[in-house]
Amino acid sequence: MADEPNDAPVADTPKADAPVADTPKADTPKADAPADTPAADTPKADAPKDGDAPKDAPKADAPADYTTLKLPEGYKADDPVFADAVKLFEGEKISPAQAQKLLDFTVERDKAMVKAVQDQSAAQWAKQTDEWKTTAAKEFDEAALGDAKTALAQVFDKETVTYLESMGFTNHPGLIRGMVKVSKAIKDDTWVSGNAGQVNGSDARKAFPNSNMNP
Repeated sequence: MADEPNDAPVADTPKADAPVADTPKADTPKADAPADTPAADTPKADAPKDGDAPKDAPKADAPADYTTLKLPEGYKADDPVFADAVKLFEGEKISPAQAQKLLDFTVERDKAMVKAVQDQSAAQWAKQTDEWKTTAAKEFDEAALGDAKTALAQVFDKETVTYLESMGFTNHPGLIRGMVKVSKAIKDDTWVSGNAGQVNGSDARKAFPNSNMNP
């Protein structure tokens, strides 16, 4: 028996529009990154071994050269004074330029000190000779002073007399007193006559009648 066509309409099955419930997505917690992320360790340079000089270490200073220093007049490089000064410069690590300034200052200071001492000595000596002159003027008259000057010229040579006068010694009462005595001795000195044939104005043969020298 042949199948009969099934012409019955197929009822549309209504699709239930079921509301799809929103499924909440679970929030996956994000890992918070640490605020301070440690930097990668930088490789450190190897520490210098014992005996190895650091690359950036300062070089030892070369010894200062003091041979170019200008020395004061009259001084030489081998003088003990200069040698002691160089030792001081080296010990204090004074540069040659500073050493030259110290030398110049010392020289000028020493010159000033020497001049001050000389001026003081000259003033004291001038005062002393003036006192001698004042004392001599009270003790001796003009005639005695003149005799002393004459005797001085007879006893000493011209160069010595000039030196004594320049130093003021010719004003010394003791020297004047001595020269006055010399002058008096010169004046009192008597000379025997050159007539050998007479003694005290008489014939020498009469004074010595038995002498073999008589003709």
